[in-house]
Amino acid sequence: MGDVLREQLEAALDAGEIQSAVWLVACRETMVAHGAVGPAGFDTLYDLASLTKPLVTALLLALFIEQGRCAPDDHLGKWLPVLRDSPYGHVTVAQAVTHTGGFPAWRPLYAMCATPDEVLPVIAQTPPVAEPGAAVVYSDLGYIVLGCLLEHLAGQPLAVMFGTHVAQPLGLTATRFCPPPEWRERTAPTEDGNAHERGMVEQLTAEEAPDNASVRARLRGYAGWRTQRIHGEVHDGNACFLGGVAGHAGLFATAAEVWKLAQAFLPGSPLLRPETCQWFSTNLTPGKAEARSFGWMLACSPNATGVGLSPTAFGHLGFTGTSLWCDPQTERVYVLLANRTFPYRAGLQDVRRAFHAAASRISG
Repeated sequence: MGDVLREQLEAALDAGEIQSAVWLVACRETMVAHGAVGPAGFDTLYDLASLTKPLVTALLLALFIEQGRCAPDDHLGKWLPVLRDSPYGHVTVAQAVTHTGGFPAWRPLYAMCATPDEVLPVIAQTPPVAEPGAAVVYSDLGYIVLGCLLEHLAGQPLAVMFGTHVAQPLGLTATRFCPPPEWRERTAPTEDGNAHERGMVEQLTAEEAPDNASVRARLRGYAGWRTQRIHGEVHDGNACFLGGVAGHAGLFATAAEVWKLAQAFLPGSPLLRPETCQWFSTNLTPGKAEARSFGWMLACSPNATGVGLSPTAFGHLGFTGTSLWCDPQTERVYVLLANRTFPYRAGLQDVRRAFHAAASRISG
């Protein structure tokens, strides 16, 4: 069956859907299949993009809740004064982590803010798209806020927290924000320039321009686009603006170390209590369009790519082409890292579904 996975991903490579990929399938502590296609090796680092949300932000929040530093029902305004009188002041930690806080999906904060210090005030002034708890609206902004919440609680930068509470205990040596220059050659590139986000900003300016005239002017006048190949630095524009470290994006890792991180969410977690690990496989958004757990999507969601997995399996995707699914019933982990945005953006949903359908049938 490992050959089937290779054939699938080589076909995606030939079709131009990916430029490279590394995959890993594991059962408990045993790797049952792995490989790489394209100009990548098993030790290639990938920009994990939104896998940062569960692997950093949700994981640290779970640890902090266990330690009593905050609670799922805490209002964001309790800890972040700038949000207190905003529409998000009464959004709870649990709502933000399940994408039910009413935050818009995305805004180009790098074009709307003069400095990173303006990010939270600008988010506070951004109109919500739903009432708290009313709907699942997948949101980068909500996780940027959660990253700021963690920094407020710990009095430390997010990258330092991740290193202290996660990377060091798990023995991770190839997982970090802001890879050093000497790691560049073993890192997969993600895009030539910023064409994709530039198009998103142009569309926002034309169709959804904010009422604030000064913000409209900033969007139209923004000239900070990266034109070089994005290679060894974070692809996401907002994460780049925030110094490469944010609650929604920025983490880089190898497939093997993503597997190590995944084990922190499964039975026998080296970091979390068994009762806490139940949060990740429990549907916290019943009756809504997506089944969301604490930081993850569940395989029972209609749009999930975890085909062939148990209904309580949980996973997440990254815009750059990365994905991770964990199945607590079978104690299996499925890692697929690709760079679909290089040299241009390609769709990957069918590739991901076929990969998981085949990978779930591998014995071991």
